[in-house]
Amino acid sequence: MNPYEILGISPDATDDEVKKAYRTLSKKYHPDANIGNPHQAEYTEKFKQVQNAYSTIMDDRKKGFTNHTYTNHTQGAYTNSSGAYSTNYSSDQAAYQDVAAYINANRFAEAKAILEGIYNKNDIWFYYAALCENGLGNRIQAIEFAQTAYQMNPMNLQYMILLQQLQGSSSTYNETSRGYGRSINPVSCCYALCLVQMCCSPCFGMGYYRGC
Repeated sequence: MNPYEILGISPDATDDEVKKAYRTLSKKYHPDANIGNPHQAEYTEKFKQVQNAYSTIMDDRKKGFTNHTYTNHTQGAYTNSSGAYSTNYSSDQAAYQDVAAYINANRFAEAKAILEGIYNKNDIWFYYAALCENGLGNRIQAIEFAQTAYQMNPMNLQYMILLQQLQGSSSTYNETSRGYGRSINPVSCCYALCLVQMCCSPCFGMGYYRGC
């Protein structure tokens, strides 16, 4: 369920407007304010939805995610009836910004779902897809995606490094992808530096880098 719809506000609402709507609805549906009300059970459930919606919106905003259009909320992930994530973006660039943010937050399933909604599958798409699959533990698929990204743009050093890491026996990449900033093997310093540059690249705001 769309958290913005639960609070009765627009995705463009300011943080203050979000908080105001949250307080108003929390007061209205709070269990203590509805003791003996014939709709008490219904209001209690509504109260829980309000709490979850507010937490979700504020948490995503703190992590830099752009405003989404969600359809259903299941275990912290927004899905539609087919199980696919539903998002509206003004451009692929905006979508990739969220993909990078989700990857950096170790939320690979959400990142993958956004990628599945991008029609133009270029080298950037396959690069991010490789990161997602590896984060989800699908190493073989990650290698295939990394190979495709590199074949589409063999001049990109980051693609080459990613592919080598995935094909190698080292677990450095897997550890790094699950938490940037962890200590890594000195042999992989160049790779780690590229990951940092990838996350700070001005090309998409974060997450994509064409050189090392």
